[in-house]
Amino acid sequence: MGETNISLPEIKGTLLNITTEIQNVTCENSMCVFENQNYLSNDNSHGLNIGTEAAVKTVIPSENIGTGCVLFFIITMTIVGNVIVLVAVTSNKKLRTVSNMFILSLSLADLFVGTIVMIPAAINEIFGEWILHHSFCSIWVSFDVMLTSASVLNVCLISIDRYISIMTPLRYKTIITHRRALYMLLAAWGIAIFSSFVPIISGLHNPSLPTLKNLTLISNKPQCLFIVSVPYAFTASTVTILIPIIIALVLYYRVSKEAKRQALFVGTLMVTSNVLLGKNMTSKHVREPFTHKATVTLGIIVVAYVVTWAPFFITNITESVCECVPVKVFVAFVWLGYCNSLINPIIYPLFMRDFRKVYVKAIYRCCPYFKTLKHFQESPRMCKQFPLRK
Repeated sequence: MGETNISLPEIKGTLLNITTEIQNVTCENSMCVFENQNYLSNDNSHGLNIGTEAAVKTVIPSENIGTGCVLFFIITMTIVGNVIVLVAVTSNKKLRTVSNMFILSLSLADLFVGTIVMIPAAINEIFGEWILHHSFCSIWVSFDVMLTSASVLNVCLISIDRYISIMTPLRYKTIITHRRALYMLLAAWGIAIFSSFVPIISGLHNPSLPTLKNLTLISNKPQCLFIVSVPYAFTASTVTILIPIIIALVLYYRVSKEAKRQALFVGTLMVTSNVLLGKNMTSKHVREPFTHKATVTLGIIVVAYVVTWAPFFITNITESVCECVPVKVFVAFVWLGYCNSLINPIIYPLFMRDFRKVYVKAIYRCCPYFKTLKHFQESPRMCKQFPLRK
């Protein structure tokens, strides 16, 4: 087969740890050679015979073993935590509410992040190269963008749901119906798909590479490249990260103001009661407002959301403009964003009573020892014989 010469500008794989200057590209048979580096193209518009792979010896660098242990611990906890949330919501009637539809959708997205996205990413970091089939490269990158975007957008929807339940509790059921909640979730997943599979598969994420959209380097260190243009990086990051962060922060600010107003009202009520009844009432005599607890939960969600995704947003935009971000820093911020899928299922049992009860029952069912120990400590007879030290 004849040779095809192509001239391309400098490109940089942002997500997947590769910086390559490409000038004179020579395509022959199933490979494209870029300055002594061999690539496989997933595009056949130049008549390349797709499917041929180079025989590359795969070895795990010793310095990556510790990193691998940490990453797979994160993956395991992410999968287990989100599976527990899914089982809790689907198996308990009390948790099958409209509000928890958003949590169910978030857990589903986070579960897929932990399996479809994080596992290949961890394998790539451990081996220091792309060992999976080259045709899976564009699919994996598309799922990466889609599922992380869906997770972020679902967190935003939870913030909106909590805001409405706190600010207008009497109208909540008429505003957030099953149908409207379903439409909101479909819109979030639709935006995630539209910002991932559509532009990546069609090549719109980098129009300057119309025939070499997805490349797998098959020299010493095979890599899956995700090459994005500045407009795509800015648009996708703004729609799926920046705008949801702004919405969540604005809603949290308004909710916190409402919580302070209710706290001031409760304080005034206690002072009035002390004067009229002649009793020294404290906050222990007044039930803590629901708004305060909901505000704390929402605050934790928003803080975790901003801390995990804001660094990636800033780094992604910076990288697409100046290509000056160190690879290790970029990868660290990518994994920090992934960790949001680990944090989400931890927030529910710690700050939401209904989820905590279901979790405790599940623990007692799986580990009867804890239930026996609880009954032992709570038994009046046992407490007299074996009083617990304070």
